[in-house]
Amino acid sequence: MRCFVPIALLVLTLAPRGAWAAEAQAVLESRCYDCHGPEARKGGLRLSTVADILLGGDSGEPAVAAGDPAASLLLERVTTPDPAVRMPPKGAPLTDDEIAALRAWIADPAHWQEAGAGTATDSDHWAFQAPVFPAVPEVTQVHWPRNAIDRFVLAQMEAEGLTPSPEADRRTLIRRLSLDLIGLPPTPEEIEAFVHDESPEAYEQLVERLLASPHYGERQAVRWLDAARYADTNGYEKDRTRSIWPYRDWVIDAYKRD
Repeated sequence: MRCFVPIALLVLTLAPRGAWAAEAQAVLESRCYDCHGPEARKGGLRLSTVADILLGGDSGEPAVAAGDPAASLLLERVTTPDPAVRMPPKGAPLTDDEIAALRAWIADPAHWQEAGAGTATDSDHWAFQAPVFPAVPEVTQVHWPRNAIDRFVLAQMEAEGLTPSPEADRRTLIRRLSLDLIGLPPTPEEIEAFVHDESPEAYEQLVERLLASPHYGERQAVRWLDAARYADTNGYEKDRTRSIWPYRDWVIDAYKRD
């Protein structure tokens, strides 16, 4: 599978510029993040990044009109006298100083321009940079590498004064490959077939067969499901079953379909 994330990482934060922006972010953190923070998106709105602020919530309207406080929905909702729609919905309304900090922050066009106005492509984070192929290093043992990756590995080994281990025999190769790709050892019949396969593409064909195995998705999904703390039962004192197995099957199927 190519990527679950994904899915690119959003790294554009409020990036305070000056005292007013710092005060505005403090207001958002203390008065708004319970419902619209990094871990909450009530009404589809999150106020923890520039991109989310300009994206807005379920209404489809940006929370802030950059440089124009009067046209900003955020300011409208915290200043309205109507308690039914005023934000925050609980607790005291924002103070005059808090509203002034938000207004000055919204009105500062330099802040929004420097913050990237919510465009991910302006970020210097690695996730938004186009990949560049590095130059393949020179090696002393020119006949050992079979591809460019081998040359990178060998170059590092030579720099460390190391030499490659001898190539494993075919019985070892098929066992290593099977355990790595599908998590199961090869059968005796599969071992003998590979050992006696004289085709120059025998190894490549073995790889393709294992990648096509239904067990490949199961094996690869284990790491993802472990990271997500997936379990078929809830794990407490009664250890009752859970009904989230469709997520497990979705992850497995995603790996099978690459």
